[in-house]
Amino acid sequence: MMDDWKVALITIGSILGGVLVSGIISELYLRVNAAKFNVKGKHCYVTGGSQGLGKSIAEDLARQGAHVTIVARREAVLKEALEEIKKHAGDKDQKFAYVCADVASKDDVERAVGEAVKKQGKEIEYAFLSAGVSNPGFFVEQSADVLEQTMKVNYFGTLFSAHAIARRMVKEKIAGGHIVMVSSTLGMFGLIGYAGYCGSKFAVRGLAEALRVELQMHKINVHCYFPGTIFTPGYETENLTKPKITKDIEGADDGLTPEQCARGMFKGLRRGECAITTDPISLLFRCNTRGAMPTNNYVIDTVVAAIGWVAFPPWRWYVDYMVKSFRHEKPKVE
Repeated sequence: MMDDWKVALITIGSILGGVLVSGIISELYLRVNAAKFNVKGKHCYVTGGSQGLGKSIAEDLARQGAHVTIVARREAVLKEALEEIKKHAGDKDQKFAYVCADVASKDDVERAVGEAVKKQGKEIEYAFLSAGVSNPGFFVEQSADVLEQTMKVNYFGTLFSAHAIARRMVKEKIAGGHIVMVSSTLGMFGLIGYAGYCGSKFAVRGLAEALRVELQMHKINVHCYFPGTIFTPGYETENLTKPKITKDIEGADDGLTPEQCARGMFKGLRRGECAITTDPISLLFRCNTRGAMPTNNYVIDTVVAAIGWVAFPPWRWYVDYMVKSFRHEKPKVE
């Protein structure tokens, strides 16, 4: 009878071998998909493209040789942003356009998509849905109107745009199209002061996961980007209403610039990643909440997930303790 230690070694070796093989297969799969992401000469549609992350995405697309259409509500800001985006163009034949639209309105979104196609004379092949708002505050102190608007812009703005664009892609047989949605690190875990925002960004993640599976039948690729803190004018506005306890729990968050986020997102897209992160905290949460989403690297994701199994319980206890200790200053409902 084989000694117990030999059985244990064989078992461990088999598990490690399986993990290694799975990691190699996963990595090869990503490399094959990576070749499919090339925006040069393609019509790229960017919501929230007048400032922040959306504008940086548009500038990066210009550098890569894409034809770019940016979408936002304010025409004056759009015009100014478009002139700056044009400066990054690498080819004199590139086309640039803007469309004024409210992504929270399905009628406006359908009009904007049609207008973008007409202006460019070319169907949308790559869509980057980055429009979003954040209105932090205590849930019981916020009005239902604020919560509703957050959901309308962040979730329905993404849903309406993805729906209108996917339908055109299918109708016009745009095989190899890409739809990139922007969620957030807070689309993977909940934090005090962000109830409305977390709910909307969790919803974006769910939409991306479902469409990643469904739209494969039409050869349409779906990705979801989960950025952490981005240093934008919107972030400064967000801090004006953010509760102190939320700031205390967040601590000194280094964050990234919109340009750094855009570069990191494109790196993930070129690797063929479905769920993309660009900072350590977001990576940790992605690996521990990945559900049925494909791994980016089986071995690395598994190791990072194991770190989370150890790190998250004490962090959660610490957060719960801070919130409970805050009860003497808890918000009131008038």
